[in-house]
Amino acid sequence: MAHTVPPSAFGLIVSGDVADITIYTDRFGKKVAYPKSPPKEPPSHLQSLLRNRFKVAQKSYMLESPSSKADWELLAQKANLCMTGQNLYISVSMRRTYDILDTLMNQTGVSVNPPIPV
Repeated sequence: MAHTVPPSAFGLIVSGDVADITIYTDRFGKKVAYPKSPPKEPPSHLQSLLRNRFKVAQKSYMLESPSSKADWELLAQKANLCMTGQNLYISVSMRRTYDILDTLMNQTGVSVNPPIPV
């Protein structure tokens, strides 16, 4: 049985799996939570490949210096993006959108080292 949860119940806007609960926003804007259920099938080969790419991009970000991470956060903030610097780093790394990264750096005046493509 699903239960509606107010968006601020956890002190922040949440969605996805949190502990043993899955949370999403329904078409009326209400948060819905229900017990997390295990997948019916194992991940496909393509899902496994994508998950591995994500892990490599995440690991690459974690190896960045604190000042580099701060620059990525500043870039995302100054560009008024709805994502963190870490999310931006991983996105650029996985999508290889270096042209977009160049545009963001030109618009904000914040320079970052481009991530390795994965």
